[in-house]
Amino acid sequence: MRDIREIPIVFLLVVAPEIIIEDRDNITGINLGIPASLQFGELARLLPQVRRIGVIYNTAHSAMDIQQARRERPDLQFVALNAQSTREVPALLEELHGKVDLIWLLLDITVTNPQVLESYILFSFRDKVPVLAFSEKYLKSGAAIVVTFDLEAMGDQAAVMAARILLGTPVSAVLPADIDRVKTIINPTVARKLQLEFAEKCLDEKVVGEYCVPRPTKSQ
Repeated sequence: MRDIREIPIVFLLVVAPEIIIEDRDNITGINLGIPASLQFGELARLLPQVRRIGVIYNTAHSAMDIQQARRERPDLQFVALNAQSTREVPALLEELHGKVDLIWLLLDITVTNPQVLESYILFSFRDKVPVLAFSEKYLKSGAAIVVTFDLEAMGDQAAVMAARILLGTPVSAVLPADIDRVKTIINPTVARKLQLEFAEKCLDEKVVGEYCVPRPTKSQ
């Protein structure tokens, strides 16, 4: 990236923006991450009976995600197991047998990749435990619920930031922000196989292909 310091920059869909921001005061934008408060807010809306969350993580990549989730949702029990390598994931899933109500997939290259995805899905169907994922691509693989980015909402947030800067607010005063809205998608085929009973019947849903999209939720 060129060293542009005079022109305001608003970033969107940038992985690890802290690398490009460094000590610059002319860069702001929308963080590429889904806050635990939004993910588990959606879960509480659809499956309030879920209390025990199973999650496999790698300390180097996603320990902060576990800490944030426990801090923001102390009412939930997070059964978190650390995997040092991908090959440890299947055995760790066996340790979760009978101990969890849901499996939470993290954006963590060590524990969530094509090599081990089948292990998560087999566990899900065997134990009748839904998988909560972060990307629509996991619906076809067998995830029951996806809470993911609402790209239109992210664009709206970035546009508001740009407008504030154009109206004279210093970029340094427009701090990078987390997303404030998510898109939740349900795989009804998987939901039926797992005999899931959703508290909200998606009355405002729109159907996209074979999937159900409940109304979008905005952070409070």
